[in-house]
Amino acid sequence: MKFLYKEEGPDYGIYSFPYRVYAMREDNDNLDDIYQAGFLPSRKEMNLFYLARSTRIDLEKFELSSENRRISRKTEYLEPDVVQLANFVYDYKIGKMGKDFYAQRGEEKFSAFKIKWLFSSGTCTHIVIFKDNQNQGKIVGYCLANLTAGLMHYAYPFYDLAYLDKNAGIGMMTRSIVDAKERGLRYFYLGTCYTKPSLYKTQFSGFEYFDGEKWNSKLDDLKHLIDNENQ
Repeated sequence: MKFLYKEEGPDYGIYSFPYRVYAMREDNDNLDDIYQAGFLPSRKEMNLFYLARSTRIDLEKFELSSENRRISRKTEYLEPDVVQLANFVYDYKIGKMGKDFYAQRGEEKFSAFKIKWLFSSGTCTHIVIFKDNQNQGKIVGYCLANLTAGLMHYAYPFYDLAYLDKNAGIGMMTRSIVDAKERGLRYFYLGTCYTKPSLYKTQFSGFEYFDGEKWNSKLDDLKHLIDNENQ
């Protein structure tokens, strides 16, 4: 990996002079090692990764809780299909679904063009297609993913807003974690956790977050960080 550093605004009041840390993936770099070091793929360009408070599930420690099982029962209609992006044919309807989903969440930067770029940039290796097996295989939603022999990174999920009240979001994630464990993977990466709404990710057993030095499973430490960052 080649490391890059971008300066952030200094705060002389507290004598803070921070940097963003990036990693550029080189030819011989193993994707598993990049994730292990706390980096996540950037939306800016292919092979660029950023250091962050990444989160993951250690699948050797994962077991369905009673709440996970409740969600699984309510979303039995969801059937995930993992497909290599190189073999996937993109359709403009996908961009509209993604744009509408993220607009509903107030994330206007996810345009249909940006969704299309994510599907074609090489940032991810696979796509998970979720179908409604109780409605003639109707496509419910999509999730981009990086998949290796050891990990899956679940990234940029979105779904048809007609399923907004059918637990589709958490159902897609839960069923993907179960699928990853059944595949024999070691880790399931969930993106970052910087806000209280993101703490829903901690409901899964085996949860860990990257604290800047190591992978940490102490949820009280994470909650303390978030409480103090957002006062």
